[in-house]
Formats: sequence, C-alpha cells, structure tokens
Amino acid sequence: MRINLNPPADATAKNESTTFLMIRFAITYSVFLLIILLLMVHLHRVSTTRSEEDFWNQDQSTFESAVSLLDNNFTTMDSITRQLSMNTKLYHLATMKSTDDNDFYLSGLTMKQSLASYMYSYNELPFSTYFVYLRNSGYIISVNTFNSEQLYYIRNYLSSGANFNEWHDLLNNNLTKDSALYPLSDFMLPESGNAYLYVLNMDVLTYKDIPATVAFHINEQTLRKIFSGVSLGDTGYIIAVDAQDQPVFSLSEDKNTSSEKDLNTLTESVLSLSYDDNNTCVHNDTHIMRIASKTNDWTFYLVQPESIYPSDYQFIFLLILFAAIIGGLIMIFILVRNNMRPILHLDDQLQETLHANTQLIEEAAAIRPVLYDNYLRQLMSGVITTPDELSFIQNYLHLEDPSLHYYVLYGVTYENDPAADTFPNENTSTESSESMKDIIAGLLARYFSYENNLYLCSPKKHIYAVLIPFSGTADEILITLQEKALKFHSELLEEYSIWFFAGIGLSCSFTNIWESYQQAKDAAGYTSKNYIFLPYEMLKKDSHVYYYPAEFSTRLIRSITGGNKSQVIEIFNLIHQENIEERSLPFQLLRFLLTDIRNTLLKARFTYTGESTPQIAEIDTMLSQDELTFRLCEDISIKLCDFFASKSEKNNLIDSIVTYIRENYKNPALCLSKISDEFHISESYFSHMFKENMNVNFSVYLEDLRLTEAAHLIEKGESCINEIALEVGYNNQTSFRRAFKKKYGVTPSSFGVQS
Repeated sequence: MRINLNPPADATAKNESTTFLMIRFAITYSVFLLIILLLMVHLHRVSTTRSEEDFWNQDQSTFESAVSLLDNNFTTMDSITRQLSMNTKLYHLATMKSTDDNDFYLSGLTMKQSLASYMYSYNELPFSTYFVYLRNSGYIISVNTFNSEQLYYIRNYLSSGANFNEWHDLLNNNLTKDSALYPLSDFMLPESGNAYLYVLNMDVLTYKDIPATVAFHINEQTLRKIFSGVSLGDTGYIIAVDAQDQPVFSLSEDKNTSSEKDLNTLTESVLSLSYDDNNTCVHNDTHIMRIASKTNDWTFYLVQPESIYPSDYQFIFLLILFAAIIGGLIMIFILVRNNMRPILHLDDQLQETLHANTQLIEEAAAIRPVLYDNYLRQLMSGVITTPDELSFIQNYLHLEDPSLHYYVLYGVTYENDPAADTFPNENTSTESSESMKDIIAGLLARYFSYENNLYLCSPKKHIYAVLIPFSGTADEILITLQEKALKFHSELLEEYSIWFFAGIGLSCSFTNIWESYQQAKDAAGYTSKNYIFLPYEMLKKDSHVYYYPAEFSTRLIRSITGGNKSQVIEIFNLIHQENIEERSLPFQLLRFLLTDIRNTLLKARFTYTGESTPQIAEIDTMLSQDELTFRLCEDISIKLCDFFASKSEKNNLIDSIVTYIRENYKNPALCLSKISDEFHISESYFSHMFKENMNVNFSVYLEDLRLTEAAHLIEKGESCINEIALEVGYNNQTSFRRAFKKKYGVTPSSFGVQS
C-alpha cells in the first residue's frame, strides 16, 4: 500500500485561505488595537486638561441654579404682595387710622382668614410665616393673629420686649425701597437659630397708595436647603451683597453666624478681587464665583477651596476607559466570530422598520384629508390671525411658492327636477350618501386639481369650496376655469342628474383667501339655470344697499384683537372698494355703513377690560366723535390694532390662556375646543403650544388645578363631597373620585377624615 503524505490540492488551498484570513484578521485587529491605544492616549490628555474645567463649570451651573431658585422664590413673594394689594378689604383696613371702631377689629379678623388661604397656596416657598404691618394703626395681621405690633413682637420674638424699638424702626425704614432683607439675630433667642425678615413695601411695589408692609420670616435652614447642592468644603462660604456692596446674608459649613465684623471683612476681600469673563477667579488656593441676581440688585459670591476638586478623578477615568477598551475588544471578537448573526438581526430589524414605516404612511394618508379639510376651512373662514399659524398651514399644504395666486370656487349642488320650473329645494336633494359626495369630489379632482392635489372642503351639505392655486395671468386662468366648470356641470348633470351652480371670487394672495371665498359665496347666490357659473366681478352692485356682511364684522374684530394690521387694512380696502368705488353709496347709506363699522370697532375696543391707558383714552375720544368718516374709522382700527399688538408683545399668549384657565376651571364645559375658540387658534396649535410652554398636557394641568381646589375645600369641611365635585367642575362623581384617589392615594372622604 502506498500512502501519500502530501495533502490534497483542495485541502491545501483551503488551509492557505484560512491562514490568509487569519493573517488578515490579525492585521485588522492589530490596527484596530493601535487606533484604540492612540485614542486612549488622546482622551487621557484631553481629560487631564479639561476635566477640572468641566468640574468647575458644573459647580458654577449648580450655583446658578440655586441662585435662580432663590430669585424665583423672592419673585413669588413679590407676587403674593401684589395679590394682597388687590384685596379691597386689606386696602380699607390699611387706610384706617383709628382702632376704636368695631369695624376695625372685624375687618382685621376677616383679613386674617384670607391670609391663611394665601399661605395654603404657597406652602412650598422658603418662608415659615408672614405678616402684614399696618403703619397707620400700628397693628399686625398674620395667619394666626391680629394684634398690635408690640404684642406681636412679645409673642413671636423676645418675650421681654427687648430691642422692640429697633424692630419697629426696621419695619418703618427704607419706605422708598420696594424690598429689603434684614437679619433677626438681635430679636431672637440664640437657640432659635438664625433667621431673616424679607420686607416688602406696598407703597413702592404697587401702584396703589397702601400704607402697609408685608414681611416674610425666612429661616436660615431654608436658605441652606436651597443651596444644599453647592459644595462648600471645610472653609467655603456664600455671601450675598446688595447694590451698595453691603452684605445681606452669608452661609458656611459653620452654622454659627459670623460676627458683623467678620462678615464685612469677608465681603471686602471678595469685592477687591478681579474676575474673568466667566465671573470667576482663583486667589490663594481658593476658587471664587460671582453671579448677579436677575430679580434684584444682589450679587452672590461663592468661595470654595481648590481642594474640593477630586484628585483621583483621572485615575477613575483611566479605569473606566480601560474597562471600556476591554469590553470593546470582547465585543469585536464576538462580532467577528458570529459575523452573520448581527447581519441577520439587522435584516429583521430593517424589515420591522419598513413594516412600521408602511403603517405610518398608511395612517398619515388616512388622516391627511381630515387635516386638509380642517386647514382649508380655517383659511376660508378667516379665523387664522397669527402669521406663525398661517405659515405652518401654508407649508403643510405645500403652497410655499410666493408667485402663486389663488381663486376660490364656491359650488352648490341640487337634484335635477324636470317637472319643476324652479330649482328644487336643497333639503330634497338625493345627494345624501357618502358615495355621491365621493363621486363629486372625484370629478372635482379631475377638473380642478393642482399638481395632483385637490384643495377641497365642504362647509355644509351640498356645498363644495375649492381652492385653486395658479401662477399665470388671472384673466386667462379665469376663462379656463369657466370652461372647466361648465364641462364639470354637464358631466355631473348627464351622469348623475345633479345641477352644480358655482361662483368664483377675485384672485388673491394666500393671506386673503377668506376674501375670495366670501366673494365666491356671494357670486354663487346670484346663479340661475341660465347662469350656472358666475364670476364675482360680473355682479351688478346694488347702490341702494351697502355691503357689510356679518362675516366682515367678525373678521375685523379678530384681526384687530390679533394685532394683524395688514389684514385690517385689507378689510378696509375691500369695504371701500365694494361700497365707495363700485356702489357709490348715497350719503345716508354711507352714514349707516359707518355706524355699523363704529359698532364693530366698539366691540373690538371693549374686548380689552384692563386699566385705561393714553392710547385707549385717545381711541375712546375718536370713537365718541359725532361726525364719522371712512378715514376716521380706518385710523381708529389701526390704532386699536397697534394697541392690541403691543399688548400681545408684553403679555405672552400662553399667560393669557393660563389666566383664563385659572378663572374658568370650575366651568364643566371648559375644554380644548372652547379655549381654541376663545383665543381664535386651532386645537392642534394650542395643544402643541401649551405642552411646549407648560411641560404638561392641557388635560393634566386642568385636572390638577381642579383636584388641588377640591382638596382645599375638603380640608375646610364646609361642603359635602358631591357638592365639592360639582363646584370644581366635575359632572361625573365617579370620575372625580377616581381622579382624586389617583392624585392623593386616598378617596375624598378618607382625605377629609385625615385632614
């Protein structure tokens, strides 16, 4: 037997191929490992140079957040004071100088109960209690008492009455300033801990002349809680100074309050230093940050020892990086060994993604006609007043081309009745099924589509409004549209025995589609069997009747209150053209027209119910003039438009909506559509805007508002559970109980027992 010691040629080739692949893999791994090592060295260098900077930036961000939180708290205290200033009972009590009248004590006790309700709404603020000092009578109202200032001082501060005169001067000092923060170390026992008194003068803070001062008692412990995230180390501290570089308060790890001399020394030391563009500096192994308050004239200084920077950070970083490299190598090995497994897995994921994408496309295609119809209704009814919403709809409809102009075709369908001499009544039409509506829509799409899109909406049964974009000459397009409308009518009449009477408005821009829609609607009203298609420009204008439909009045009010000056001017141009230029109204009819316009302007004027301003006073003077002219009405509308535009800039729309919700949340009918109608915006736009600004859905916000008020009423115990549910806006008792238990963890009846 002869044995061949050499392997077969195929086996040799396979071994050579395997060896070659192994060499290629070895080279690939070596290059990959080399790249990882180079990246590791680079990352190590970057981390050593930037980690410390990142640490201090993070520390500064924490300090800024704490200062911002403190600013917000002080702003809320200012807001509480302003709300108190609007209380007529408090104003009446503050202006009373004699304490002999029984009405004085009765008013004080009533006001004390009101202060308790304010305290319930702001229990998350850093003050433990607050009181109102009445400078005329020398009395103090708080949540728990209504006494003279001396008796209040003895009960709440030093019972011996020591330092009372200084405390009295503290409440009456700096009456020209709106606020101040005073330490209370001289007026409290040492074991009571440090505290401060935040004093707000109502005379300066509000526009009313109220001789009263609001004071909030702030414990140092609450200030420490606000700055708890800021690391001070063993020797660090925080100092706040006012606009005159005088210290306001300080915090340090040593909870014993520093002496006034030490505090002044520390303040002088941080003020004398030079700071870089980031408001930081390093001095004697100490890192110092400076932040200015956004709500008052205070400046906060954070002094920290450099030693708080973790020195072992680099070592930990290297360990993490090394572990990541090892994990990466293991992952690479697994991927190479099972190279087909992830590919197959990715293929499955791709198929799932394609399937999900197909479903999304189908859902989008299903809802797209609904959105198109809704947006077209808004355009043609003219309820859109904000440029942002108009631009959004224009982009959604793919009509961004600025060279486009538009016609609106308004058509009405009737059943053909050969035995009748007049048109059949609309209510007797056989076009009641959705199939007939789809057939008409299909025929309209064949004749009036633009780039394979039909911009069609049906405001009412038997009525079809088509938006027709074009970029050519208006006259040529109008002739073409007339031919198409006649062919469309002929086909509809022959195939389905349906008459189609249509009017078409004048050409317009995208912002004035509502105008062409109104013209087309008017023109359609003049059609007959002899004139089934009628352009608006062919109408004979009756000089014995002025043209000012109710839609114009509504649209003019919306445009004025929305601050849309260009829309207002366009409406007046249209009114002038229809009545002065085309109808040449006689003097008496012109006076009637101007009176109607003034009535519309009065409605727009009295949508503003706030305080009188110079602009409002001027507008009221113009509206009261006996001799009306068209130019005067136009000037009044423009001034009103400018006023509402400036008012809108100062007060964000979302603030107005939130105020409206808080004032009307007890109304069971309050919902998304009601608010959208009230503020003349679409539901989708309002929902998106509310979630973006408030970080919560509208329904969740409304329910939380109602349940919070319900809990307050249950604690008072003055009404039964069913009455409370109705009072806060719930019609369904079961829904109220379910929502209450979800929020508070107990039923309303159990909550009342616990409280």
